[in-house]
Amino acid sequence: MGLLNRSSAAETDEGTPSGGADISLLTPSSAAFPRVDLTPGVIAEEAKVRRGKLVLVGAAAVSVGVVGALYMMAGQEVAAAEERLDAATARSAVLATQLAEYADVPKARAELAQAQGQQYVAMGGEVRWSFLLNDLALTMPRGAALTELKGTIDGVAPALQAAGAPAADGASTTSILGKPAIGRFDYTGEARAYSNVATFLDTLAKQKTLLDPYPGTVQEASDTETGTSTGSTSTPGEGYEFTASSSITDKALSHRYDIKDGG
Repeated sequence: MGLLNRSSAAETDEGTPSGGADISLLTPSSAAFPRVDLTPGVIAEEAKVRRGKLVLVGAAAVSVGVVGALYMMAGQEVAAAEERLDAATARSAVLATQLAEYADVPKARAELAQAQGQQYVAMGGEVRWSFLLNDLALTMPRGAALTELKGTIDGVAPALQAAGAPAADGASTTSILGKPAIGRFDYTGEARAYSNVATFLDTLAKQKTLLDPYPGTVQEASDTETGTSTGSTSTPGEGYEFTASSSITDKALSHRYDIKDGG
């Protein structure tokens, strides 16, 4: 008993650097307590199985929720598609009814096109003579006058030839210089001098509807209408009688019967 006390005292003295005992350095946490799991292995395995089942049940619940949401979305899409299908079916029925109403339209359009083609062949070569005469009256030079005028259409315009319009027998479709034409004007008139006849031909050459004017005959005449008048006395003046001709171009066509695009 005495040895044990001395040994303990010695150990106490050696463990204290100052030679005194300091029990504050010894705490319960510095002691090591071993842990021993007394749970049986079977119970532990059952706990793991229960946790696994809980995880599977949770995953299944989540899956069911996702599938349910997808099913609802699909149902909504199907309902919307059915509504669109019903609307399209109703629209198709309306269009079918309208189509039946206009079933004769293609036939009518074909007949109209045929009639327009026949009209174009018959009247596409129309020349509005009043316009040509008005242009001639506005451009007639001084010192010249017409006593006779004759206009004829003896050719077919290129567009009418393409449409199959027949040309007149013996028709001339060229001017004196060989240019395309559809007809001609023949003039008979009086002039004071040769220069007035030349001026008249130059005036004709400037008109877009006429082509290659040329003189026929020019001869002196003592009883022309180009004389002077003083009071009640009229003195016939000496002048010239002349004839001339010019060709008529397809620019003189009225185009009132042309077939319009889409018409």
